[in-house]
Amino acid sequence: MIESVNATVLLVDDNAQNLKVLYETLKDRGYHLLIANDGEKALTLANRHNPEVILLDIMMPDLDGYEFLDLKNETLGGEIPVIIVSAKTDTDSIQQAIDKGAYDYISKPFNTRNIINKIRTALGNQDH
Repeated sequence: MIESVNATVLLVDDNAQNLKVLYETLKDRGYHLLIANDGEKALTLANRHNPEVILLDIMMPDLDGYEFLDLKNETLGGEIPVIIVSAKTDTDSIQQAIDKGAYDYISKPFNTRNIINKIRTALGNQDH
C-alpha cells in the first residue's frame, strides 16, 4: 500500500529526541505531521485537525497516555487509531492501553520499519 499524501499523523511524546526520530522517519513518506510534546497539546491538535493516526507515548507529565486515551474517546470517539510507542513493556501496561482503545502497541526502542508498517496497517483499516 502506498501511503496517502493526505494522511495526517499526530506524534505525541514529551521526549524531544523521540519526536525527532519519529519525525525524521515519517517526513519524506507523504504524511502531514503534527507534533505535541504533552497530552494536553495533543488533545487540542487531535480535536482541531482530526488526524488519521496518532503515535502516543504513555509516560508524560500532566496528562499521560492513558488519560489521553480516555479523553480522546470521550471527545473524538474511537475512530482514530492510536498506536502506543512506549518504554513500558510490561503486560499490564500493554493490556491497559488496549483496554482503553489503543489500536496497537510498540515498545521503545522501536524499529522504524515496524512504525511504518503499523501506520500503513492502521490506515488500511480505515474507510477513506
